[in-house]
Amino acid sequence: MAKVENLSGGLSGREALLDRLKKGTSLLLLDGGMGTMLAERGWAPPMLPEEMNLERPEVVRAIHKAYIDVGANIVETNSFGGSSLKLAHRGLGARAAEISVAAARLAREAAGETNLVAGCAGPLGELLDPFGQLSFEEAMEAFRPQFQGLIEGGADFILIETAIDLREVKAAVVALKELDDRFPFVVSFTFEQQGRMVTGTPPEVAAHWARAVGALAVGANCGMGPGAYVDVISALHRHSGLPVFVYANAGLPGDPEQWGPEDYAEAGGRLVEAGATVVGGCCRTTPEHIAALRERLKGLAVLPRTIGDYLPFASRGRLAPGGRDYPLTLVGEGINASRPGIKPHIASGSWGAVRDLARAQQEAGARLLDINIGLPQIDQNEAMKKAVAVVESSSDLPLSIDSDRADVMETGLRACTGIPLINSVTAKGPEVERGIRLAQRYGAVLAVLPLDEKGIPEGADGRMALVERVAETADRMGYPRSMLVVDGLCMAVGADSEAPRVGLETLARIKELGCCTMLGLSNISHGMPARSAINRAWLAMAMAAGLDVAIANPLDRGIMETVAASDLLCGHDKNAKKYLSLAESFVPVSNAPNPNAPSTAGAKKTEAKKDEPKPEPHDAEEGQWTALRRAIVQGDPDKAGELGRAMDEAGTDPTAVINNGVVPALTEVGKLYDSGRYFLPQLLSSAGAAQKVCDAELGRIAASGESMEKGTVVLATVEGDLHDLGKNVVATMLRSHGYKVVDLGKNVPCVEIEKAAREHNAQIVGLSALMTSTMFRMEEDVSALKSGLPDVRVIVGGASVSDDYSQRIGADGYSADAVGAVKLVAEILGKR
Repeated sequence: MAKVENLSGGLSGREALLDRLKKGTSLLLLDGGMGTMLAERGWAPPMLPEEMNLERPEVVRAIHKAYIDVGANIVETNSFGGSSLKLAHRGLGARAAEISVAAARLAREAAGETNLVAGCAGPLGELLDPFGQLSFEEAMEAFRPQFQGLIEGGADFILIETAIDLREVKAAVVALKELDDRFPFVVSFTFEQQGRMVTGTPPEVAAHWARAVGALAVGANCGMGPGAYVDVISALHRHSGLPVFVYANAGLPGDPEQWGPEDYAEAGGRLVEAGATVVGGCCRTTPEHIAALRERLKGLAVLPRTIGDYLPFASRGRLAPGGRDYPLTLVGEGINASRPGIKPHIASGSWGAVRDLARAQQEAGARLLDINIGLPQIDQNEAMKKAVAVVESSSDLPLSIDSDRADVMETGLRACTGIPLINSVTAKGPEVERGIRLAQRYGAVLAVLPLDEKGIPEGADGRMALVERVAETADRMGYPRSMLVVDGLCMAVGADSEAPRVGLETLARIKELGCCTMLGLSNISHGMPARSAINRAWLAMAMAAGLDVAIANPLDRGIMETVAASDLLCGHDKNAKKYLSLAESFVPVSNAPNPNAPSTAGAKKTEAKKDEPKPEPHDAEEGQWTALRRAIVQGDPDKAGELGRAMDEAGTDPTAVINNGVVPALTEVGKLYDSGRYFLPQLLSSAGAAQKVCDAELGRIAASGESMEKGTVVLATVEGDLHDLGKNVVATMLRSHGYKVVDLGKNVPCVEIEKAAREHNAQIVGLSALMTSTMFRMEEDVSALKSGLPDVRVIVGGASVSDDYSQRIGADGYSADAVGAVKLVAEILGKR
């Protein structure tokens, strides 16, 4: 069979092929699935697939060679679960580097010196805090020996794949960069049917973050068949400016949608037309699928890459572009320890006020939220972690991480998800370089103040000399000027009447260098009366001069009116949509003076009514229920707990608190999840708030000698499968609904599941499996449990499971997610 030169234009050697991959000028073929082919050649749980690198290396090498023989340019190492955290479940954590070395060497032996080896690293299988127990640093430690081994064994680049959590991928990338900050890497994410990751991240955010963090390429894999990935690949192509990988599933056991080689290849052609440059296969694809892809892709051209030149601010679930022709990016300045209103709350660790202020600033129109916890008497690193977690659980806006301490700044960058603003560094040489390295390491926009050891230059020329030096440093370090936000540093007009002119000139000249601009508004009016009027006028002038980012108070109505009007007049509000949507709130029509109305001077004032209706007691009670439900829906455990305690102190029946407060709130959360407005983080936050209330009320019920037990569910991941993230979410949701959950963990033999179900008198057993190669255990377990415990109902779920498969193996029900699992359990127990 002819080799890949027909696709990629006469390649010679690994270096040339890697160069073509980086440039994205040629279509390349990735290999296909590994797990199913290993199972066909003798692998079976409880052995891990990665153990085959040591126990049966000839089998692994032969699979790699089979893909090379049908024309694959790139083969992935057999190291998907090769992190020390995953391997530790088999007592192999200390051998993670050794296993990865073996994996890379086997792939290299098969690929030779004319094809590429991708060092494969899958997810850790545990959620990072605050949604799980795993810290960012622990995640880094788990990836580090795996990457070390893959590099030592001869991988050409690292492929971080099947990712569902942007922050976990950040931990992996930082771990890799600490080993070798020049080693190339690709990040590939798994998206759901609604076009987002299960944690809520859309492809445009993943794409921009991959570019910001310096990835070689970005991609999508697993989760869906190739037909469902067309729109995702198009978004990754449009937003990243990088080569795009795609390797979808060919189907799952029991799934009616199975993609044969020809159909899969035909869909692969559509993926190339959408922007893919590297195409391969994931679950249940074989060398036959890759061979068919190779034939289908002959003659197809790679789409040219383009990328918008704007500030790609992003949170986990939202892209908030700024700069150039976009509306002003207003950074809400409220969460700052220097401000009297919030300072005592930060000092005492009372985060409810921070949560409320984050929501208020977003509702007022802020586009980013600044976080500054700089109080000398507190542990600033811990406070920054907590503040970021609280704000991200309360708002979906991107963050501005604000600190004058480098360690606290880095803590904030590790804690947040998305593309934040680093606020800020000065133009001093070492500080600029340190800031750029932080921005590159974590994927962030960098704000720079044009001042050095001599202070702030008085004139525009002096400031621009510093800005030019900063821009040259960014060029030298490979950081795009368009990601630099330079503060104009306008001084107080009361002290220097020339300050506004110098500030405006500086802003205009910064733009000419290809950088973006920023101002803190309040400096201009320092020491003057009626400061808000000066701030508003200055803001309008600066926006006309090209201001991109302003740090201001969004709760100042006058400021927000000025922003809306100026965006309209500067041409940043097409068809006046934003202005018209806000205009009614600026000057309420009923309060506006009407110059044509007859004079009312001397008219008799209407007396206030003496018999205004007073709120009925049940109205106040309904307000309490509404507040409790809102706190749970918003995922605010502190507020929910406080409201629950108030109801307890008022003598409210604990059963009523659960039935009238918790259950309706979780029902609403389920609807939001089903509609695609809530995702895993919001689901877990709401469940945590509900659980806090439930635990207290169930404790009161138990203390009275009564019971409100809704039923007992035993959960387990089947033997041989080390993935339990989804099962853990199901456990959390069931507990928050008042069910007793006995969670046995992962890799659980059927005999232990049956024993636990007997001991706890369970009504339901829930089984989970992610790997297609462990699904046969699920079938065996269902049969054994139904035989041994005929009165117990068995339900199943997991990434590799489908409703059709559930029916085929005789299970009593199937759910694709945690919300569905709660409904299924309620339905089964309701019937009984």
